[in-house]
Amino acid sequence: MKFEFLPNEVLLQCFQYLNAPDIFYSFDQLNSHFSTFIRNIPLYLNFCQMKKSLFNHFCQTILLNPEIKQKIIYLQLSNDGTPGQIEHFLSLFSLNKFLNLRSLSLINLKKNNTKQLSSILPFLSNLYSFSFTGTNIEILEIVSKSKLRILTVPHLDLKSTSINQTITGITSLTITESKFDNFNLFKLFEYAPMLKYLNIQTLENSEMNKYNESKKIANYLKELIINDCKATFENLQLLLKYTPNLKIFSIFIANNMDMFDAIRWQKLIETSLKHLLVFKFHFQDKKFDKPMQKLNKFQPFQNDFWHKQHQWYTNLEIYTRTSTTYTIPYEKDNYELTCNTDKHGYLWMKNSNVFDNVKTLTLTPKLIAKNSKCYFRNVDSLILTRHSDENYDEDEDDDDDDDDKPDLKSTEIKLLRTIVNLSNIKHLTIDEEFYLTPSLLLDLLKELPNVSSLKIDEEQLMKFVKNNELCKYLNKNIKNLDISTGECLDERIFLNKIKIIFSQVFSNIEQFTCDYMKQVDDLLVILKECSNLAIIKCEVISKPVNSWIQINASKLDVYLDFKSVNEETDDEEDNDDDDDDDEYDYDDDEE
Repeated sequence: MKFEFLPNEVLLQCFQYLNAPDIFYSFDQLNSHFSTFIRNIPLYLNFCQMKKSLFNHFCQTILLNPEIKQKIIYLQLSNDGTPGQIEHFLSLFSLNKFLNLRSLSLINLKKNNTKQLSSILPFLSNLYSFSFTGTNIEILEIVSKSKLRILTVPHLDLKSTSINQTITGITSLTITESKFDNFNLFKLFEYAPMLKYLNIQTLENSEMNKYNESKKIANYLKELIINDCKATFENLQLLLKYTPNLKIFSIFIANNMDMFDAIRWQKLIETSLKHLLVFKFHFQDKKFDKPMQKLNKFQPFQNDFWHKQHQWYTNLEIYTRTSTTYTIPYEKDNYELTCNTDKHGYLWMKNSNVFDNVKTLTLTPKLIAKNSKCYFRNVDSLILTRHSDENYDEDEDDDDDDDDKPDLKSTEIKLLRTIVNLSNIKHLTIDEEFYLTPSLLLDLLKELPNVSSLKIDEEQLMKFVKNNELCKYLNKNIKNLDISTGECLDERIFLNKIKIIFSQVFSNIEQFTCDYMKQVDDLLVILKECSNLAIIKCEVISKPVNSWIQINASKLDVYLDFKSVNEETDDEEDNDDDDDDDEYDYDDDEE
């Protein structure tokens, strides 16, 4: 059966997985049936990382078809890599006209957006989920007039705010960037009694007294996640007695030996968390204990309370300078397999899903054979490095004095598939100290068929452009290029080979990221040679580049995103930055 003859019920199920601009680009005006159908279904609209022309085109589609606004139930806008997108959208549309909007996500919000939002958000009566990062806005007055239940904010300070029962309906809260002390947590239990899910990025330690304690028990709270806990065990114990019905608890702690005590945790769970079903933790210890001392601290996590009563299993990894204890499966999304590690645990050799949550893997290739029992099934980002700075032992590298010796061998490339699902990897990072020949990189890329993103040091990249076969492969497959440089900001990133790089090797990239953009000519070459480019992201740009962007950015179908401007100037370099190269002169119109 042809796709167009499928029942509307089936089409509706398919389209809910597609972005609204893609649906309209593919099916609008295809025939009358589809044109009518796509205007009468719930639409999910995500503008994140979208090319400027596509963003403008779909905004124009909404302006010409105002009924579409009533069908949008999910909207995501982003200033990350696409600066000014939120402001531009809000200048075209008033969000209170999106009457059926249920979920709104704003990424990297800027100060100039907050006034518009503060006056609009209270009127989104059907808004169920609201998420934003970047500049904080006063959210408490907004949520009081809506059906909002899911809230993600960068900061939440309840010390100096008049609450007046404004967040009583919130059931899910995530605090993404801010430090949240115990005082605020107690207040939250009072003001949001219906809270079921709480995720805190950082929980600070604070002095606890009777005044700070909560007046209400968080009876509905079922899941608590603390990604960076800096509180003492005593304070954490005091807080958890107010969450008696907690079923899932995840906690991540670095360099706090008070927490590395299985007996104390067992007593806490038995007295305050009697309904706990899932306990996930990641404890890192930076004390210079001997391996046997660390093993002795680890043994209490292996008793019947943990294994038989709760089926909670743990691993211990002892590195050169640190050690880590964590529950299985490994809960964090990044993992470093970068040093000789002693591994201990009940299921270390038995459980194949230990690292199923890992998305980013940092790997020292020479250790692949020693870790053949590990398997990383869902990694989408692979980082190749010589060693981890934190756990690096110079004595281990005494036999690696030959700088001309590649850090990756053909045999290790073949072994790589035994510990990593290579077909899932989309992003490859090659550390600046990692030495790799062009032929070996080509062999590696052929083993990684879905890699479309490459982060690499400028100096290494210059060596790879001499290999024609590698250049053809990179030009065909790499869509996202990130060039890092260890040089000082006064150095040119691309030297004299920038045109070769972007005309012959990376002409098809859609996103480019670099540390520093100093020369206007560099920017002009990239814009000329890369016709598919949608986003250029840069940590720092020079004053001449900034001046050029201010004049010309509006004429380009490329977002130019940078974090800061280097105010230091050099007279000689400023002269070089003048737009006197006719071949790359984009400034045709005076403004």
